[in-house]
Amino acid sequence: MTAQPSLSPAKTGRTFRIGLHSGYMLLIPGLILSVIFLVLPLAIMVIVSLYTTAPSSTGYLPIFTVENYIAFFTSPQTSVLLLNTFSLAFIAAIICFIFGFPLAYFLTFHIKSATFKNYVITLLIVPFLIDWSIRTVAWIAILGKGGIINFSLMSLGLIKEPLEALLFSRNTLYIIWLQTYVIFMEFPIYLAMNRIDPDLINAAKVLKAPPLRVVYDIIFKLSLPGIMAGFIFVFVSTLGDFITPNLWAGGVQTLGFSISRYAANFLWPYASVLSTMLLIIALVIMYVAFKVVNIKKLFYE
Repeated sequence: MTAQPSLSPAKTGRTFRIGLHSGYMLLIPGLILSVIFLVLPLAIMVIVSLYTTAPSSTGYLPIFTVENYIAFFTSPQTSVLLLNTFSLAFIAAIICFIFGFPLAYFLTFHIKSATFKNYVITLLIVPFLIDWSIRTVAWIAILGKGGIINFSLMSLGLIKEPLEALLFSRNTLYIIWLQTYVIFMEFPIYLAMNRIDPDLINAAKVLKAPPLRVVYDIIFKLSLPGIMAGFIFVFVSTLGDFITPNLWAGGVQTLGFSISRYAANFLWPYASVLSTMLLIIALVIMYVAFKVVNIKKLFYE
């Protein structure tokens, strides 16, 4: 028998290093795109926020100043904008959790057929095949003065006149956001619940643990990575939404709406200041959330 040629340690190490470098090289296209379409625009936004606002063709002069930030922190409207923006986003995330958690729980533990689960998930995705404006305007036929709810209440004699508060209010905004983002709260929770070992639940039932105790101590706590992932997604998405509050929330003032208004008037430096502050606060909140709950457990054991 002929002896098989053995690889020398030098060749083995070299092969390992080449393979390692080739793995990192796969990241280069994504990094390039991230720098061009994410890092560079954000850097330009921060730079423009330090420019001097001036009545010119561009709306600013390339003269660095911190007056825009001073105006932001000293403006009496800042506290109102921050409170409206973050309270709306936080409440929307809580509402999505209230509806998304039971849906994920039912889908995980009460539907045994994988085929039926796929049908349910498909039905949840179907509304996103319809344009956002159509899905949103459809609420006029439900919540409007001549809508289904007012018609039903008047037919039952519960009210004499249509309720105007149902439409173009914060309640309408929460309903539309719930319709839009509940699926993004439900899916991470559903993914986290599917990773729970059924033996833990069975052991708790054998030990006569109360159902609420099982739901809280096992299902809820082990689903925290998914809950936090869904919470962050809904919170950040609603935080930057300015069209929906502007159209349906009765003219409530938010940072997103103010940014669009200043940008429409070519006041780019102050619009950039608001955008920068919104980004910084959102990143701080996300950092704290990541420290509180380890979202990596959603993807790794």
